[in-house]
Amino acid sequence: MDTKNHLSRHFLGTQPSVLRSIPFAPAGAPDEDGVALKHRLLALADWNQDSEQHRLSIADLQVRQKEGSIESATVQELASWVTDGSIKAMEVGDLGGGELVIVAGSSRGHLSRLRLTSPLAPGSDPSEVQLQGDGDMEGADLLPWQILHRGRVAALDICTDTREVVSAGEDGALFVVPLESTSVPQPFVEARASASYRAVRWASQQTFVSAGTTGGLEVWDKRRPGKPQLRSPLSWGLTGSPALDASHGLERQVNCISAHPSRPHLCATGSSSGTVAIWDLRFTVQPAVHVSPKPGSGEVWEVHFDGYEPFSGALGGSDPSVLFCTSGGVLGSVSSATGTLTGNAAADGQVKPSAVLYEEPCSGIRSFDVDATSGQDIFCATEQECLVYLSRGACL
Repeated sequence: MDTKNHLSRHFLGTQPSVLRSIPFAPAGAPDEDGVALKHRLLALADWNQDSEQHRLSIADLQVRQKEGSIESATVQELASWVTDGSIKAMEVGDLGGGELVIVAGSSRGHLSRLRLTSPLAPGSDPSEVQLQGDGDMEGADLLPWQILHRGRVAALDICTDTREVVSAGEDGALFVVPLESTSVPQPFVEARASASYRAVRWASQQTFVSAGTTGGLEVWDKRRPGKPQLRSPLSWGLTGSPALDASHGLERQVNCISAHPSRPHLCATGSSSGTVAIWDLRFTVQPAVHVSPKPGSGEVWEVHFDGYEPFSGALGGSDPSVLFCTSGGVLGSVSSATGTLTGNAAADGQVKPSAVLYEEPCSGIRSFDVDATSGQDIFCATEQECLVYLSRGACL
């Protein structure tokens, strides 16, 4: 087995729509055979065809490692809850001290909340995770926490510093809700028939960025509801690349956003035309746009900044690295070595190549996430009811 990298596929038996990594305790000391056991907990929003139910489930990916190499990885479902409608948007928030929260948005406009307390000691077992479910659950059903939108919750994000959730709906409404709120909040932006949101992310404790059917990006200050504080220039197109927008006609929009965890002015987007763009949210320079190296890769469905590859943070230097997945089954990487936000390439609207880390045969990669601790582990949910686990070589 390769001592640096590991790749395995695991059949789930359900159709996942969203996957998120759940922070958990590190591995304990190796046993007498020198094997260390690490638990990678995952939250999955899925459809169970056998029971004909939409669910939120928690799975344990058990990883056995010896002398720097992964010997095996197996998946076990730990718990599941029936949800009111399908889930397209879901996030996990680490509130500190082992306190975790999972927030999911349904096709019926509801937000549901699952609160957990997780052990911190190395070598802990998932059986030690405790549910704090007063008012959130009724038996095996996950109850609505907030009923906000008329129609699907398109996207949401959790700001763990302020303990707030921002929710964007296909009805064109935005909400900012405290995690402990029990009352229905006033909309940050009222529902509109002329617009629909696709993505939203916190950029800082006070600001968040959104994308919708009107194109481009909007930056909002949570202290000033009603209208955005900044918009990307119309000349930059709907997805950051006017030339590619024109070639794709009406089939172009931003599908997803990732905010840089330590640079609040930077975000990455993935588009229906298959591009990944890295934006400076001050909108002083045109975004750097990257395309998949494989023709026919399809839409970019999700993007995440890559914590595994270092980033200098200098605007005049290289861009931060970004991971992305596509409807054509590509898990790709925009390397920090491939371009910058400054210079003629960005100004001229040129596009840059990206690299393929993994390609799923005959299936799209619906969602993926990265282990937040080291960035070494990537977890993908495919349309063929599989979990793909990729480890990039660091020790457990």
